[in-house]
Amino acid sequence: MYTHPFDTQFFNVCDKTYCMNRIYPTTLPFNKRVYIPRRTNDHMEAQFTIARTKLRQILGLYIKRQRQNKTDAQQLGIKPACGLQKLIQRTRNGEVICLPTDKSGRMSIDSLPNYIQAMQPHIANTKVTTVQAHEEREKVLNAHMMMWTIVLGPQKRTAKNFQAWNNDIPALYGLRKDHKGFTDPIAGPPTRPVCGANIASNYRISYFLSMIIRPIIRMSPDVCDSTEDLLSRISDCNKTCDLTGCIIVFGVYAVAWVLLQNDVCKGKREHHAADKTAKAISKTMTL
Repeated sequence: MYTHPFDTQFFNVCDKTYCMNRIYPTTLPFNKRVYIPRRTNDHMEAQFTIARTKLRQILGLYIKRQRQNKTDAQQLGIKPACGLQKLIQRTRNGEVICLPTDKSGRMSIDSLPNYIQAMQPHIANTKVTTVQAHEEREKVLNAHMMMWTIVLGPQKRTAKNFQAWNNDIPALYGLRKDHKGFTDPIAGPPTRPVCGANIASNYRISYFLSMIIRPIIRMSPDVCDSTEDLLSRISDCNKTCDLTGCIIVFGVYAVAWVLLQNDVCKGKREHHAADKTAKAISKTMTL
């Protein structure tokens, strides 16, 4: 399983403890300030200069060759290349919308009215909010994150980086579910709503919570971290396991199940105490 670099900084595998002191603020994707490192010795600075010059020469040569063989590099014929240019122009003019499909990653092309109609189920009953309400939610999220930093004691700069201020509201867009069945070829398949959460107020606290959950997933052999992993485990389970004794839990409740394994009766596998912990984690994640 893939190990995220923050897992080794934040989580101690030996004693199974979390410590934010090992996280440097410059390693965070939302770091607010980057300071120039101190100057090293003359020999090392000269090596840096030589390496930079060589890299620029290699990059310039690569760009020159790519411009000379642009059509060959793209592996497109004359007609596909012209069609691609027309599609780019129509997208810029607002005639069509090009987006990847959900899960499969293919390209979907929609007319603007058709795309708006497909997104109506996701925005029909939404409530209109205000800037004041957005700022209040931002304060609540910052208060939650401040509580976590007080408990885990990070560096001062790291704690400041986890505070969100003056964030924009993320844009909502939809990806076509081409793996779903549909009857109307013009309306097309339904869409999955997606928000660019990396610019939202909950980006930092969501990133922090994922840092807590990732090591738990990695330690447990019974928790899946992707759809492909889940399908593979189910396939293996159908072939080898006794289906009368298996329990499959989806979402946050699965994490609570792992956290409370010691409190669960091993013989009967009773799921008796996971609700409170799962609701607490879920409440924090959905703020």
